[in-house]
Order: sequence, then structure tokens, then C-alpha cells
Amino acid sequence: MAVNANYMVRETTANLTRNITLTVASILTVFVSLAIVGATVLVRQGVQNATKRWEGGVEFIVYLNPDVTNAQVAAVQRSLKENPGIKSATYIDRAQTYQDFKKLFKGQTTMLENTRPQDLPTSFKVQPKDKNVSAVQSLVNYYSKQPNVYEVLAATDVIREMQGITTFFNNGLAGGALLLLVASGLLILNTIRTAMFARRREIEVMKLVGATNWFIRVPFMLEGLVQGLVGGIFAVGFVFLARHWLDDLLNKSQGLVLLKQFSIESSDVTLACGLVVVMAVLLSVVSSAVATRRFLDV
Repeated sequence: MAVNANYMVRETTANLTRNITLTVASILTVFVSLAIVGATVLVRQGVQNATKRWEGGVEFIVYLNPDVTNAQVAAVQRSLKENPGIKSATYIDRAQTYQDFKKLFKGQTTMLENTRPQDLPTSFKVQPKDKNVSAVQSLVNYYSKQPNVYEVLAATDVIREMQGITTFFNNGLAGGALLLLVASGLLILNTIRTAMFARRREIEVMKLVGATNWFIRVPFMLEGLVQGLVGGIFAVGFVFLARHWLDDLLNKSQGLVLLKQFSIESSDVTLACGLVVVMAVLLSVVSSAVATRRFLDV
């Protein structure tokens, strides 16, 4: 029996509206679970962006005071060069710092517009000879107390703290998202099962007149696909809102050192949205396929 497009649209719409409560519950559960998935991806990408600044073997960064003079910069540079525990120290002026800043916060228009090169501190990226944590920490403690030094950030400390905190939240979010994804799949499956049971007599008649299993299945599978996609679309909207909320939090986090390193780029939002849409389609298709295969003989 050939599949008629008008028939499929009509039957899918009827299935969705027949038990509106179950349909809404399925869509909301898909939305919540995929929204958590999208938020988890944003947080994970933000941490990866924050750790990029420590690539290339740099173990710690010495930030100088904003009003430091050339002579004072030279004094700090000489101290770093003459220190037997330091392999190399690269000076980063304001122009280079601003270029790195624009790369790190690409896509965050408000932050870029309100930051000038002269607002950023100059620094030295330092690579010690001994990569042992205690040796690095000893150098960090020493230069933190030196004149004209504003702050010293060690890669080992920042990365360890950020990864520890975000791993905890990511694991929690991932666990919650997994449970909700399972609940979403079961809700979609139960919705389709209920719709098929309500039309069991009609399905029996369709079989008697020669309708194939696929002819009967398609409207129910489309019902599940619509529920998954609608929930996924809502979740994509939440991802954009989450990015805005995180940007706003970062702009207000003057006292949180770890959050200053955290950034989310436009490509990260695209990745999160793409993953949400793919998971919405897979969730709905798999749940619908299982339901129509298992409960077709009603």
C-alpha cells in the first residue's frame, strides 16, 4: 500500500492531539534533558578554552603592575633571566596581550568593546627548568612577593582547580541528563504505545485490507520525531540563553580568578546546538522505532 503524504500528516496530527497531556510531557522532558546536555557542552568547552593559554610548555605567568615603567620591566626581566631555576621567560607587551585577549574572548562583543589595550597588564610567560609541582610553586611564591609584580598564576594550580570543579559539575550534569534522556525515551515510547492502543481496532482493519506494517508505523514514528524535534528546538533556544547568562556571570565575576579564564566562543555554541539536534533526532527515532515494532500487534 503506497504512502500518501496527506494521510501521514493528518494521522500524525491526530496522534499528537489525541492525548495532549502525554505529548506535552514528552516534549518538556526532552527539552529539559537536552538543555542539560547543551549546558554541559558549553561548560566543558569553556574550560578547554581557558586552558589554551597554558599551552606550549608555559608553567606560570608573571603579571606586572599596570603602571610599571620600562626600567621596572627590565628589572623583572633581568631577575627572571638570572634565576638558575628558569629555562626561559618571554615578555608579552600590551599589544600582544590585547591580541591574545581578542582571541580568547572572540564573539563576546560587550567585553571586547569595553576593553582597551592599555587596560590590560603586561606579563612574562615563564618556563622553569624543573617541571616538578613543588619547584614551580616555589618560583611562584618567590615572584609573587617581588616588586612591580601584580599577580603570578601557575598553570598547575589553575588547571587543577578548574578541571576539578568543572569535572564535578560536568559529571553531575551528565548523570542527570542521562537519566532524563532515558525518561524522555520512555515517555515517547509510552505516548506512541497509547496512541496505537487507542487505534487498535482501526489498525486491525487496515491490516485486513492489505496495509503493510510500515504504512501503519510511519505516522506513529513521525509523531515521535515531532516530539523530539520540538523539544530539541526549545533546548537549542536554551543553549543561546545559557551562553548569555554565562557571559553576564563572567562580566560580574571580578573576584573569581578561575572564572576570569573561562570563555565560550561562537563555535562552542554551534557545537552544543548541533549535538542537541542530533540527540533529539536519535532519541525520537529510536524510541519510535522500538514502540512501533513492539506494540504493532495490538
